[in-house]
Amino acid sequence: METESMRTVRGVKAIVEYLASVNCPMGKSTVDKLIRTKEIPHMRFSERVIVFNLDKIDEWLKGADNQSESDQQKLG
Repeated sequence: METESMRTVRGVKAIVEYLASVNCPMGKSTVDKLIRTKEIPHMRFSERVIVFNLDKIDEWLKGADNQSESDQQKLG
């Protein structure tokens, strides 16, 4: 039986760096707000430990891109 390891990063600083590396720069305060409003996929293990699954983040970003394209089509 093969197990796949999840691509994860821990902490807001790490996800901010990852988002910048995939051409989706966001500030720490923006990410904090997305966490608070549960708009960004994450797992919270305690008040201070937040882990982000990068595969889920990539899917989330693709969904945001699709939403943006849909909005542009409505305006055009």
